[in-house]
Amino acid sequence: KQCGSVTYCVPIPDAFTPIIKLKMHGVSIDLLFAKLVKPLEEGQQLEEAAMEDEVLKNMDDRSVRCMNGFRVAEMILRFVPNREVFRRTLRFVKCWAKRRGIYSNVLGFFGGITWALLVARVCQLYPYYAPSQLVN
Repeated sequence: KQCGSVTYCVPIPDAFTPIIKLKMHGVSIDLLFAKLVKPLEEGQQLEEAAMEDEVLKNMDDRSVRCMNGFRVAEMILRFVPNREVFRRTLRFVKCWAKRRGIYSNVLGFFGGITWALLVARVCQLYPYYAPSQLVN
């Protein structure tokens, strides 16, 4: 509410994975929250700590689910040959699916992670293709 660029902000604490839905500069964002059990060590980066299995020990189930979303996304990015081609292709595929009404886990269609896995696999199969060639 204090940030003028945020036009919509709704917390959903009782969801399977608690989120804060907001719209900033016209972009919809689902913000996840995870509570770390122990503080980061001196000089340790949050992204590095999140990828370690040790960080999940003694964490509540909701926080584990939130962390797993980040961890899966990072793992996908590690295995694609060209991150920029992957991101552009995924952005197109998500837009295409949303415009056709087939982008929604809730309705039984593929959601974000499923589309990301499919695009990542295609990027692996055709590592030298441009985004326009991958979606053709």
